[in-house]
Amino acid sequence: MGRFDSLTGKRPGSQKENSPLSYQDQKVRMIINLHESVIGGMKNVLQNAMALGEELHKIKENIGHGNWIPWIEKNLPFSERSARNYISIYKNRDSLNRQPIADLKSAIKFISAGSQDEKEINPKESFDPRMLFKKHYKGERLNLKERTVLKDFLTKEKEKILSKTKKRIGEIEKVLSDL
Repeated sequence: MGRFDSLTGKRPGSQKENSPLSYQDQKVRMIINLHESVIGGMKNVLQNAMALGEELHKIKENIGHGNWIPWIEKNLPFSERSARNYISIYKNRDSLNRQPIADLKSAIKFISAGSQDEKEINPKESFDPRMLFKKHYKGERLNLKERTVLKDFLTKEKEKILSKTKKRIGEIEKVLSDL
């Protein structure tokens, strides 16, 4: 402490400097520390997933076509789908680093919701409109392709119902007019 610090700053032994934090202040500090730990943990999880995806990507390229799934089954405690997700996180790391992603599930959803060239060239999913409706009804997010399929399906269903309803109304009106 410099010679004139006591004139311009806190004095040594001042009451504020030596007083313990109140219970409320301790709780607030603990909450802030826990929050910072959670945020740091989420960043670590995503960074670890990216690093894992990078390693898996390198191995997949090196072992050759047809050897990937057997290698996973022999060496890893998780599924091929998990490995694909890790690789996808690695490949999309630039866009994920710019997004407020809370967890790996959110990262995977974010990646799958975007339009990816691989999906357009080689679609692996078939879109069952009834399953998409259930997914939407539960509040789950649909990607653009899923929304389009569901909109087309619902539009056709609405037209079928309207057609049947109009036909039924016509039959009832005929009966009423005969009375």
